[in-house]
This record gives sequence, structure tokens and C-alpha cells, in this order.
Amino acid sequence: MSDITVEARLVRAAVAWLADLRERLADAVRTGRLPHAVLLLGPEGAGQAELACWLAGLLLCERDAGAACGDCVSCRLFLAGTHPDCHWVGIEADASAIRVEQIRDLAGSLETRSFRGHRKVVVIDPADSMNISSFNALLKTLEEPSENTYLLLTASRRDRLPATIRSRCSCQQLPLPTPAQAVAWLQLQQSRDGWARLLELAQGAPFLALNYASSGLEALDADMQEALGPAGKVPFDVLGLADAWRADRPEVRLAWLELWLTELLREAAWSSDGVNNNRRYRLPADGDRTIITRGYRLLDALREARGRIGGSLNVQLLFENLLVDLAEWMRSNSWRAHSNQSRT
Repeated sequence: MSDITVEARLVRAAVAWLADLRERLADAVRTGRLPHAVLLLGPEGAGQAELACWLAGLLLCERDAGAACGDCVSCRLFLAGTHPDCHWVGIEADASAIRVEQIRDLAGSLETRSFRGHRKVVVIDPADSMNISSFNALLKTLEEPSENTYLLLTASRRDRLPATIRSRCSCQQLPLPTPAQAVAWLQLQQSRDGWARLLELAQGAPFLALNYASSGLEALDADMQEALGPAGKVPFDVLGLADAWRADRPEVRLAWLELWLTELLREAAWSSDGVNNNRRYRLPADGDRTIITRGYRLLDALREARGRIGGSLNVQLLFENLLVDLAEWMRSNSWRAHSNQSRT
């Protein structure tokens, strides 16, 4: 599990906008109808890991009262992070994905009987960080789970999960709060200006906005905007910028780039008559469609880079390649001019 404590995750899981989903899951546990594999799916930062932690505690509680009591031996072990029947599988330090060896070790652990004589619970967070070998190793456990064993998977990218995995799980979609709800909750966590912008960058996910605040994304916002200003012109100092970004919070800068590009592409999609012909944007020309397609390819490259940034790789070279592609894409079409001039 990450450095966020179990208690902190449970506090987050208690937010009002997840109440309906918590109630449905609790009812399924109480009536014995909870499937052995549950996929908690939502945008990054919607609370998948928090809800998985809450559901794991509920399943491990020995009183089966519809809510974790917090007082039985299992609850105390769970809160301390030492419950022998709770297995949390995540990305290890210096790795960029959940390794196949972790899944194989997990399968071996599940073959033994429950230490507490109750349920066994596995949390795989985030499941969409596994590679094809890891997915294949997990498949047998999903198909033939050991008795009284529950697997809780979290994901923010449904497209990264093979159909064979999704089809063997009960998919539960996490809702996002309204912007007003989210900002009110964020202000309770930390009183500050700028929550609205951070929430916008987090695409409405309050837990992700909170992470962005702690990582300094708000302060980087203006810096990144200024740095990309000359990107569509020649000359553009790719090497210097890549070196500066490599040395200063590269993970946060990649997150900002992904969100920035997503906003541009979303704005372009809105201009399409196929999406909403009442929009005030003009329909893009055929040449613009090619630019949009290339933009989505660049977005895929950014997302892949974010997944690899924690592993062993040349971050300088990664940024150089991304910036070369980004500069070429921006020079190929006057994106900002197109966005501004297309308003009537």
C-alpha cells in the first residue's frame, strides 16, 4: 500500500458522493451477493483505492454487521495494516507496472487457508498498470478463486484492461461530485485559493486535485504555459527545456502536459457537428481532422510516458522525444489561433 494510511483512506471513502455506492456494496456483502471479483472503475483520483480499502475492511470484519465495527481483532489488524488475510498488490518502488511475479506470489498465498478463519481479501491497485503477463497470471485466480476469497481491482483506464479480465468482474463505476461539492470538501482539507483551477486540471476528481496541490502543480501551471509559448516557433530549445523539466518534478509536468493536451483535443471535439451542432465553434476542415488524429497519438505517448516515469529510463531523452513531437504538432497547425478565431 502507498504511504497513505488505512485510516486516511477510510476517511476519504466516507465522502458524501460515494454514499449510494457504499450502501449498494454493503448490502451485497450483508446478503451474500457480492461477486468474488469487483472492479472499481472511475477517473483517476475518483476514490477507487479509498473505496477498495473501505470494502476490504468491511469484508474482513468478523461481526458481519453491515459496516466494519473497527473494534474486533480483524478490524484492529486491518487498521494497523497487518491483517494476514489482506493482500494489497501495487506498483513497487523503482517499477512502472505490477510485475507478473507479484501476481504469481499472490496466487500462491491464496492457496493457503485463512489465518483468521474468515474471508481473504485482495486489493490490486491500480489493476490497469499490469502488463499482459500479469493479466494472464491473474486470469486463473479470477476463474478459479479459492473459497471465501474476494478480489478488488481498481482502474482509471478501462481500455487497458483485457476483456477477459473485465468480463470476470462486477464493474462498479465511481461517481464524481459536483464542482461545488468538490471545492467545499477540498476547502475542508486545506483552506486555499486555487482549488477551482486544480479541480479543473484534475478533470473533476477531488482526490487527484488534492494530490496535485501537495505536488505543487498549481505553481507549475503558469510556468508550463509560458514554457510552451514558443513551442510552435523556430528555434525552440528542446534540449534546454527537457533538461529543466527532468530536474524538477518530471511526473507532475507530464501530468500537466496530459491534461493540457486533453483540454485542447476536447475543445476540438466540441467543434464537431457530430458531437453537438449547437456549439459556437465552426466545423473543422479536413486538414484539421488529421491534426486532431495526430494529437490523440501524442496524447497516447504522454500517457505511456507517465506510466514509465517511475521505472528505470532516461527521463531526459523521454522529454526530448515528447517535446520534438509536440513542437512539430503545434507548428503543423495554428491550434490556439484556430480555437480563438473559430468563436463567433
